[in-house]
Amino acid sequence: MRVLEARFQPRLGSPFLIVAHLVWPERPTDAPAVVQPAPSLMLRAGAGTFLSKVEYLVRATAPDCFHRLQCLRSRFWSFVEVAPAMPNGIH
Repeated sequence: MRVLEARFQPRLGSPFLIVAHLVWPERPTDAPAVVQPAPSLMLRAGAGTFLSKVEYLVRATAPDCFHRLQCLRSRFWSFVEVAPAMPNGIH
């Protein structure tokens, strides 16, 4: 399993917001990503807008979005590989 964390940083130097986790149950080139919204995002106004943008970026960087998202040059968005969460929440 491979996981990218989608992060949004509204201003340079400000803390980033974890928007979602993009999960590939198999090799990233064999299957599309499953977008899992971050629980903390759901508490924010405009959560749907953030998720729509992530889904757009996934589609725009297909077919190799796992690698292309990590190379994305954006002042606001970054995609970082993280360890998959285990069922009990331990990485």
